[in-house]
Amino acid sequence: MTRARGMIPAVLVALLLGGMGQARGPEPLPAACDVLQALPADDLAGQSLTYQTTQDRAGDEMRMSMCTALGDDELPAVTLLLRQDLSKAGPPPAPAARDTLIAELAATFGHDPELTFPEIGEAALWVTEVGQLTVWYRSGRVMVIVTAGGVGPNADGDLAQRVARGIVARFP
Repeated sequence: MTRARGMIPAVLVALLLGGMGQARGPEPLPAACDVLQALPADDLAGQSLTYQTTQDRAGDEMRMSMCTALGDDELPAVTLLLRQDLSKAGPPPAPAARDTLIAELAATFGHDPELTFPEIGEAALWVTEVGQLTVWYRSGRVMVIVTAGGVGPNADGDLAQRVARGIVARFP
């Protein structure tokens, strides 16, 4: 009996140390509306915004949150979708994820879309035809999709980039 009691501390230490070498996914970001408010997106957009959560889903492997920030005219000024890979295995590298998206866009549009590659995060892609910025960072685990000021050619790519840069800086 005393021998068994003497082993309890050794067993507890072994159990505690046993999980220390295992890979874990990163801590999740706040919800998309909380992220926009923390920037604050109002300052970036130059107007008061009203934030509406349009989607917020979480599981063991992934979290997805979407927020639409309405401007003074009650139209979307900024829309943010955050997708976070929380798995232990992790996603492919960010440049590979960007290349996959480019191929999917070409297949969807039936032609090579007009693209630019802003230097934000680990990989970024501005799709002119839809006015959407996608950024990957945190070892490709976080995908940020931003639209701002409209869609397609009416979109505000500069505002989308300011929002994405703010997210990457504020939530490294």
